[in-house]
Amino acid sequence: MLSGSRSLKMIPLLAMLAWASTAQAAPAPASALPGAAGPVNAADAAREAEAAVDSGENASGAAAQMATTHTYTFDQLGATTALTMRSATPLQGLQFGIPADQLVTSARLIVSGAMSPSLRPENSAVTITLNEQYVGTLRPNPAHPSFGPLAFDVNPIFFVNSNRLNFSFAAGTKGCADPMDKLLWASVSEHSQLQVTTISLPARRQLSRLPQPFYDRAVDQKAVIPVVLAASYDPEILTATGIVASWFGRQTDFRGVAFPVSSTVPRTGNAIAVGVVAELPGELGHLSVGGPTVMEVPNPSDPNGTVLVVTGRDRDEVITASKGIGFGSGTLPASDHADIAPIDVAPSQPNDAPAFIPTSRPVKLGELVPDSALQGVGFTPGVMTVPFRIPPDLYTWHSRPYKLHVRFRSPDGPIVDVARSHLDVSINNIYLRSYPLRANDGEIARALAHVGLGNTSGVESHIATLQPWMIYGKNQLQFYFDAAPMSGASCKAGPSLLHLSVDPDSTIDFSNAFHITAMPNLAYMASAGFPFTTYADLSHTAVVLPDHPAAPTIGAFLDLMGFMGATTWYPVSGVEIVTADHVSDVADRNLIVLSTLAESADIAPLLANAAYQISDGHLHMAARSALGGVWNAFENPASILARHAPTEIDTDLTGGVGAVVEAQSPLMSGRTVLALLSSDPSGLNNLVQTLNLRKNQPDIQGDMVLVHGDSLSSYRGSPIYTVGSVPLWMWPDWYMHNRPMHVIVVGLIACLLLTAVMSRALVRHARRRYKELQVQRRTFRD
Repeated sequence: MLSGSRSLKMIPLLAMLAWASTAQAAPAPASALPGAAGPVNAADAAREAEAAVDSGENASGAAAQMATTHTYTFDQLGATTALTMRSATPLQGLQFGIPADQLVTSARLIVSGAMSPSLRPENSAVTITLNEQYVGTLRPNPAHPSFGPLAFDVNPIFFVNSNRLNFSFAAGTKGCADPMDKLLWASVSEHSQLQVTTISLPARRQLSRLPQPFYDRAVDQKAVIPVVLAASYDPEILTATGIVASWFGRQTDFRGVAFPVSSTVPRTGNAIAVGVVAELPGELGHLSVGGPTVMEVPNPSDPNGTVLVVTGRDRDEVITASKGIGFGSGTLPASDHADIAPIDVAPSQPNDAPAFIPTSRPVKLGELVPDSALQGVGFTPGVMTVPFRIPPDLYTWHSRPYKLHVRFRSPDGPIVDVARSHLDVSINNIYLRSYPLRANDGEIARALAHVGLGNTSGVESHIATLQPWMIYGKNQLQFYFDAAPMSGASCKAGPSLLHLSVDPDSTIDFSNAFHITAMPNLAYMASAGFPFTTYADLSHTAVVLPDHPAAPTIGAFLDLMGFMGATTWYPVSGVEIVTADHVSDVADRNLIVLSTLAESADIAPLLANAAYQISDGHLHMAARSALGGVWNAFENPASILARHAPTEIDTDLTGGVGAVVEAQSPLMSGRTVLALLSSDPSGLNNLVQTLNLRKNQPDIQGDMVLVHGDSLSSYRGSPIYTVGSVPLWMWPDWYMHNRPMHVIVVGLIACLLLTAVMSRALVRHARRRYKELQVQRRTFRD
């Protein structure tokens, strides 16, 4: 911290930094020339200002103490492979963010890679730009195709909150260049680096800026937000904290968030404090509140740190204050204090989570992504992705799959060879169909279009079908344009940029789906929080905690609520928090249990329907019926995991091992119990964080997962039960789908019934025929 006189000397410096921040927020226009006057270096300006007010004191050392240098490789910024450019795909780039509370004072780009030896140095280059501002140029050397590492100083004024680093390729050869020539290329290694030096800006405490400074959406990384709670951890305060955690989970979305819990304010950085005002940590000082309140105050040990305080005079007011963030963040003022009025929120309805696309109507792709995400430049502009989430319990007739109505546009005229060009459509990396860029409608149709008749929009329209097994909780539609230029077009003038697009009015339709599925299935929990997120506010869910939970256990609870908020985009305002001795009060709810094995005696009965039991501090396989192997023949074969033999399970979960078990609730049929178990509270926290990692989600299956570090092992052994419903006339299809033994049994029963009916009919026919013959004989005798 600076002394009082030192603070006065820093005022001119802060003024210059504020000017630099303004310049940073508004970079020069894209037309700025590389040869323009040299840019001002914000770090040099800061040092000059400091020197001017310090009367000869050495300020550079102080500035160095404030500055922090970060080095990012391109693969850390999202480039999983080298950035390869060709004539058909001349543009590659990276998106990255700079926290809004940081000011860039200097930056350097260090690149390495290779360029084709077939390129001519005099008219070939890779131009590097940051936010459309010129950074440097790479020239080919046919004698030495590889280059680098080459360093380029980057003007810090070019940096903004959300940045785009682009590499633009221009190829030149002898004669006419073929845009599809694979011998003409340039590649920038994913091991190239961006070095950025920043200093912290003075804290701006405005509630309207939330989730900043606790999380910055432009920075694509997991958030860690310390939470300060009184050590009593009573349910009402945890309910309020869960609402706040789920709201921050929605802001971080797939990036993830962790909430380390303590009873004291951290010495540096930001934190969130939730509690009755009289129970808040003393280091926050005397806080005067007159009702539900949300405020931002300085971190007592760090002037640049901010503590978000969610408080009130009693526990009900604290819950109201938390709803002010969860449901009213858009109305918070541009100040550090807000009094929160009571907020009435209607209970959630089934499958109404804002993050899930509607299943009652066709949904336009333009509702899921911005129009720019459906447009590409170049002959092969790369994969266009449309992510969407949906409840994973959908079911439909196999003969009535879901539908994707694809509409797309491509250039008209003699530019693209439509016979060789096409659009490939996939979902979750599963190939669906390929469509030509132009339908072969014949000369008459094309002539009609030219005179304003027929299809004059230039939009091609097709329908692809989606089978239920292709759809998960989290999905991605993928569109890949592969356009080919007209033969011999390399020596003809053509457009400088080729634009291809998927129409935002394209639709995906799940309106013929029903909600029913077989459980337990931990894959549904990992991908969509199912079945708990069926109601977005978790109003049909209760969390069971130990009588005296430790701070890491509460951290695991908050991390889980953050995951639920990220999954549904809705605060968990309806969740109930109980201890094991009050489980009967929430018997009609789905249950999430957080417990160590040492505290598991009271929760062990909740796993009565699981194939795994807790006893004597161990988790082991339950005794199985001698008929188990017979009943397994009637289960869904797709649900049986043979990766591990369940009979081998007998563990005390020590050594960093955690377990996730799912089964039907013994308190009510059709309800689910999810138990997260470990040998110690820290293990519970690590368990939740491991499950939240996107890379681990494909390995989470079955009814139990053992987690050991980064290793996950899935098992299945528990009985199957059904969640959801279908109309009565669909029950035969649901009952027999993917169950060949069911089909065989029903077929045998049908055969027996048919045989019985036919036998009865034949016997009756034989008797009637016999009587007729008897009558004929008597008639003949007479």
